[in-house]
Amino acid sequence: MKRVIFAIAFVATVFTAQAWTKLVDDASYLIAEKYMSKSAKAEYNRILGIGEYVDYKLVADKSARVSLDTNLHSVTTSEKDIVVRMEKALEVLRNRAKYSDAEQYKALLNLRKLNIELHTISRIAIEGVEHSQQDFEFTWSSNREGPSPDKIDKYEHRGKLTWHKLWGTNFCFWHQAWSSEYYAYDINLRFSKLSSLAMQGSVRDWAHEMGLRAKPMYEWAKPGMLLRNEPRLNLEDIHLEMVARSAFRLAALLNDTFK
Repeated sequence: MKRVIFAIAFVATVFTAQAWTKLVDDASYLIAEKYMSKSAKAEYNRILGIGEYVDYKLVADKSARVSLDTNLHSVTTSEKDIVVRMEKALEVLRNRAKYSDAEQYKALLNLRKLNIELHTISRIAIEGVEHSQQDFEFTWSSNREGPSPDKIDKYEHRGKLTWHKLWGTNFCFWHQAWSSEYYAYDINLRFSKLSSLAMQGSVRDWAHEMGLRAKPMYEWAKPGMLLRNEPRLNLEDIHLEMVARSAFRLAALLNDTFK
């Protein structure tokens, strides 16, 4: 019975998970707020109060990637790159007097969203690793383990999923009943000990760190692979850690920018 419920839920994920990405965005900011200075909070709220609310999903480019060279360093100047776009947003926010209210508002929303994308494994594109350069489809299985990728038992359900949906929306589905406040509390409780170290460094340092996390995955994560439930659960732990790191680092960026 549990396998049947899991199968139904996973099918629903493919079609409805996109709606749950806001949970991660909200939780990331709620965690970040705990580590922000008073001046950073005040300036953040001032800028957001300038314009009307804009859905965060409309801000960042879904095709954007973190482009890394073979040594896993971010050296690109492409304006489509997530790191470059974050740096441009920071430039606007650090020199606010030179920019309009609308430009400040858009830059802050972009920074918040792109920071999450920076910490999304499927956004990491590594030179020489072709399948990291774009999204790809694979097969998921409701079984924790199985005798053969080609053999399906009578309780197993399989379906298609993409690498980006897995990292960008799928994990959030299992917490759809949670409030963003509780989701943030749970993640911060698990990973708060990482905050001090995680907040050190620059955007390009963090991109390199993400490359170090992503590259070993691309040795087995490939188009057409079979992903069973046990390794999927292990990946979710990494996803939650990345949400925490994105939150700590958003706080670090805002504290430094809004001194």
